[in-house]
Amino acid sequence: MEQPDYRNVLLMGRPGSGKGTQAKRLAETYGWEHFSTGDRFKILRDAEGHLGASVREAYDAGKLLPDWFATYLFESVVLELDPEKGLVSEGYPRSLGQAETFDSILSWLNRPYKVLDLAVSNELVTERMLLRAETEHRPDSATEEQIKARLATYEEHTAPVLNFFRDRGMLVTIDGSVSPEEVTEAIRKELFA
Repeated sequence: MEQPDYRNVLLMGRPGSGKGTQAKRLAETYGWEHFSTGDRFKILRDAEGHLGASVREAYDAGKLLPDWFATYLFESVVLELDPEKGLVSEGYPRSLGQAETFDSILSWLNRPYKVLDLAVSNELVTERMLLRAETEHRPDSATEEQIKARLATYEEHTAPVLNFFRDRGMLVTIDGSVSPEEVTEAIRKELFA
């Protein structure tokens, strides 16, 4: 399959914006590595012992884990990745410090990247996350209070990351409120632009 001009993609957006769905689709379609801090944190959250307890406490409260920890997880994947293999990242970076590190690492590795922000309102992501919690019965299901905490964390820490990439002319906004298929098509167009 033909590879896009950009083979390194950062998907951003509020919790529940569809980043995970779109990242999985990109990875499956193009044979890329999919890096998700959320997926890795969920595995660690369920682990026994001190690390699992520490991750569980922060994760369940909707707080960010330390920058160094998320960066370590990202570095452990990207530094071992074949230079020809594409990478789709979602959930990292989530803070300004992480964004600077992300940019520095990918620039040093000569991996040009594109940042796509899946724009969705707080109301719609709240609705989506409550529905997901109701239908999937997951142990990490979100309550309305947890969703509010996660959105507040997003506004405080992650929204400035968008400005970081916008200032560098690397940010593209995608309407994330439409169907997943329409979002996938909009992403594809951006990557082949």
